[in-house]
Amino acid sequence: MKLYVHGYSSFLSEETKDIKKILKNKYKVETRRQDAFIHLALYGAELLKEQIQIKEEDELYITSGVGDIDVIYKTNTCIYKENKPLQLFDFINFLGNTTSYYVAKSLGLKSKNIFQISDNFTYYYTLMSAYASICNNKNDVIIGSVDLVSTPPNVIKRVLGVDESTKVVSSVNFQKFSLQKQGAIASVEFNIDDVDESVNCKDGAFYFETKMSYMLNQAIQKGSNSILSEKNGDQIKFLKVEMI
Repeated sequence: MKLYVHGYSSFLSEETKDIKKILKNKYKVETRRQDAFIHLALYGAELLKEQIQIKEEDELYITSGVGDIDVIYKTNTCIYKENKPLQLFDFINFLGNTTSYYVAKSLGLKSKNIFQISDNFTYYYTLMSAYASICNNKNDVIIGSVDLVSTPPNVIKRVLGVDESTKVVSSVNFQKFSLQKQGAIASVEFNIDDVDESVNCKDGAFYFETKMSYMLNQAIQKGSNSILSEKNGDQIKFLKVEMI
C-alpha cells in the first residue's frame, strides 16, 4: 500500500504559549473559545496551507496520542475532585471532532472530516484508514497529528506510560497525501514486514505518541530515503519513505 506526499508541515516545541498570538496576528484566525490543543492543530494547518494548494474536496483526518489532555485533566478535576460542573466550552472542546471542525474551517474543507485515535500506532492506523477511503473516492487526504504536553507534564507521562525521566514535547505535523505520483515529493509505503534496517521512532532525545509523523516529515526535509519503525510490545510497524 502506497501513498504519495505532496506537502507537509511540522512544528515542535516544549512550549506553545505564543501560538495563539501567532494565529491571531499573522494568520488572522479566530481563536476565541478554543484551547491550546486546538490552537496547536490550527497552527500546523496554517503552516501546511502556506506550502501546498488545498482543495475543498480534500479529506481531513486528525489523530493524536491522547487527544486534548489538558481539557481531560480539567474535566476530571472539576467533576471528581471539586464537584463542580464543567464549563460549556470546555465540554465542547472535550469532543475530538471539535478540533477537526476548526481545522477543516481554517483550510476551507467541505469533505470527510474525522478525528481518530487508536490505542497504539495511532498515526499508522490513520494512514491505513485514509488510504482505504481515498482508494474508494479518489480524493486527496490531509492528515494532521497533534500532541500537546499537559500542564503539569507528569500527567501525560503517566497516561503514555513512559518513564518520568523521558522528555515529552508538543508537536503538530501535517501531510497532504494522494494516490497520484505526479507532483509528489515522496512516497510512503506501509505494508512492509521484513526490513534490514530501520529508524525507531521511540528512540532519541524526546518522545510524543505520533512521532512517526514527525520522523516522516524529517526524512522528507532531509531528502533521505528511510525506513521508520514503531514498536509496542511484540508488535512493530514500518513505514518506507522514498524521495521522488
